[in-house]
Amino acid sequence: MPPAHQVNLVDLGRRVRAARNARHLTLDEVVKRANFTVSWLSKLENGQLSPSLDGLVRLADVLECGIETLVQGLSVPPQHVLVKKSEGRIEEMGSRKSGMVVEHLADQWRNRAMDPKILYLTGQGNRGTPDNHDGERFLLVLEGTLRLEYGDELILMEPGDSIYIYAAISHTLLPAGRLPVKVLSVGYELPNRAGSGNHSASPLATPIAKRKSGH
Repeated sequence: MPPAHQVNLVDLGRRVRAARNARHLTLDEVVKRANFTVSWLSKLENGQLSPSLDGLVRLADVLECGIETLVQGLSVPPQHVLVKKSEGRIEEMGSRKSGMVVEHLADQWRNRAMDPKILYLTGQGNRGTPDNHDGERFLLVLEGTLRLEYGDELILMEPGDSIYIYAAISHTLLPAGRLPVKVLSVGYELPNRAGSGNHSASPLATPIAKRKSGH
């Protein structure tokens, strides 16, 4: 998988050149002190080279500035984060025999708007820690029968069923029977709706509840 963030090489090069010129050092003087080549430093200053951490540390030492001075604020979000099958970060909530195991699918994309993950539910699922947070959530059942307790509603969902909910309403996910359940979950945070309490504008759960819950 690619790194979570890359460095803007053009701006890094400009900072290195500015720091070198501020100390009235030539390319030759810097490379001799840092044991670089002129070609290496020239490419770096022109945004054509991605330096190693060791190289940046030695360069910052020669330029008498902290490494953070060279790289702070130059982080560039990734264009994509690829997670191969079953290679997401695993987090256990409860236990594998009676709880929920979460496979996170986009950890390396920091400050992301969505939070996709796969939930593996057994036994009591997340009954011990019902979920509720500001924002919205999409659930798609991949395997097994899901028992979704959403507020005061009971919703049963089979493989292929999906639901879009206002996530601030407390909800519990657990298997409807003894077999485990696998669910794709995509959460979306909406800061502008935080604290609004406007869950009356979220009718999407109602049709499925009427069709399957028997209420």
